[in-house]
Amino acid sequence: MSDVTELFHRDPLKMTNCDIDIIIAEMRKKRVMFNAAPLAAKKAAPKLTAGQEAATKLSLDIKL
Repeated sequence: MSDVTELFHRDPLKMTNCDIDIIIAEMRKKRVMFNAAPLAAKKAAPKLTAGQEAATKLSLDIKL
């Protein structure tokens, strides 16, 4: 188990500032990998039936 994994299993209220600094440093290192990931392609909106199209044109404000 890595140091960061062990820190995540600890009670956050009992962490020291040094523990939090270690977590922040690790997350900053991994941010590059997150930002470099390819973006998912957007899916086309599903086709609406005639009834659904008519309902969206009504623009009713229904409070439940």
